[in-house]
Amino acid sequence: MKDIPLINAIKTPRNKVVLDPAGFFVIEVNEKEIRVEYYSNVYKEQKIVSGILQKVFIGKKADALCDSIAAHVPTLRPEHYLYLGRELMCAQQAFDLKTSYEQGGC
Repeated sequence: MKDIPLINAIKTPRNKVVLDPAGFFVIEVNEKEIRVEYYSNVYKEQKIVSGILQKVFIGKKADALCDSIAAHVPTLRPEHYLYLGRELMCAQQAFDLKTSYEQGGC
């Protein structure tokens, strides 16, 4: 029988994060909902300098927002979906507890 590797979890250092060529998201929480804006990247000299708003997702639950984003933005890097899941859980917690939310970095 083959040995199954045991892998210790390690956070990717910020300077090793690869930005998603498919775009980026801005997450905001207000008293009515969680709002997620999806932007395609704008490049200048092979660097992302801005974005163009493509879609807006609204909801109150992280799982529903994650499912909707995956269905409507199917070209993200896998680690980008994972990041969004973590951030949307934080956003939902802030929404549910009526506290402030600030989107974290990679």
